[in-house]
Amino acid sequence: MTMKRVTILFLLMTVAVAAQQPAPPAAVVGHYEGVASCVNSGCHGSAEPLNSTRVLQNEYYTWLNSDRHAQAYNILFNDRSARVARNMRLKGKAYQENVCLDCHTTNVPARLVSGKIDVEDGIQCEACHGPASGWRAEHTMAGWTHEQSVARGMTDLRSLPIRASGCLSCHLGNRNKQVDHELIASGHPILAFELDNYTETLPPHWRRGSDTVSAATHGARAFAVGQSAAFSQSLDNLAHHARGEKWPEFSDMSCTTCHHSLEGSGWRQERGWPGRAGLPSWSPQHWAVLRLLVGRANPAACAQLDSSVQLIASRVSRMNDTTAVAQAATDAKRIIDRVTPQIAALSWRDDDVRALMRTIAGDTDFLLTSDVYSAEQTALALQSLAAALTRSNPRLLKSPMTEAIDALFEEIKNRDRYEPTRFVQKLGVLRGTL
Repeated sequence: MTMKRVTILFLLMTVAVAAQQPAPPAAVVGHYEGVASCVNSGCHGSAEPLNSTRVLQNEYYTWLNSDRHAQAYNILFNDRSARVARNMRLKGKAYQENVCLDCHTTNVPARLVSGKIDVEDGIQCEACHGPASGWRAEHTMAGWTHEQSVARGMTDLRSLPIRASGCLSCHLGNRNKQVDHELIASGHPILAFELDNYTETLPPHWRRGSDTVSAATHGARAFAVGQSAAFSQSLDNLAHHARGEKWPEFSDMSCTTCHHSLEGSGWRQERGWPGRAGLPSWSPQHWAVLRLLVGRANPAACAQLDSSVQLIASRVSRMNDTTAVAQAATDAKRIIDRVTPQIAALSWRDDDVRALMRTIAGDTDFLLTSDVYSAEQTALALQSLAAALTRSNPRLLKSPMTEAIDALFEEIKNRDRYEPTRFVQKLGVLRGTL
């Protein structure tokens, strides 16, 4: 038998044996593999940014050394967390309880873990990017697309509503986890959130100006969609609270209605009350800036939502008709969800950004009759919009506009001492710089 015939025979036998072997199992979709699966130096674990791929490849070190999400679990060991756990009469320590772990770690059921999830990792990659089992091995292959990864379990963070929903699940809360009044009363900080503002201060672990990071996914458009998503989620939370057993849920309301010094609260009497004096007030914080965006995108819907907001506020303050509260919140959510694509489609040239900033800074009547949380959202919105301008004109970082926005944050730094008239005066200064 010649060497050639032996080689051919060997190859045929190899093919026959291979044909008898079971095919490798398909990747399990929806399982978490842990941060260790991403940190190879040729993937996302380089100590320095590389220029060999479309990603920086040092994302792990950026997260580990500079991102507060990596330290989220460690916070549960401090004195404040211990006090919260004690006041809530939790059975274990803060670092052992799901009510804390659900937002301070990647706390997923054991049945969904294929690799190793350490609570010490805090909020790790898969908490935002989605469980990696279905796409981690494939997403670096030539020709593999982002859409294929999404189909296999990756979270589509290029979609602004999806990204906002993921962030808001902890930074505002949803039906499964939230910072409610009991947590706040026990000592947990009151949360604030604005999508683009918070995204840009993570710090960023992506290439700025790349094909995946554009005006469609960051900047003013992200700010606008984030405002809509936050309002929608807050309405869903309100409806859920109204249908639940713990109503009234005071985290839906303006804390300063009840928590303030009577001696120094004269501006409340000057402002007056929409209904009976002294009734608890639903906080309009998530409507404060959004109403101006809806006014641009769909004026008719803005009028509808203004009426809905007044109805919600009236029903919440009386706290006696939970069915009506839930229905009003659900109706308003339906409207804003319908308008969100129109908000996403708004134009955001620099002139458009400046025009909206002037409108926000001139919205004094609303701010004089609302609360410090509405002022906080106003300041965050103006900061985010100003950041959109400075990306194209860095000289604005040291301009009177930036100084005026910094002055707004000084006014809300201490929520207990907030005075609407002072805040509005400083908005006037800002408007003069635009």
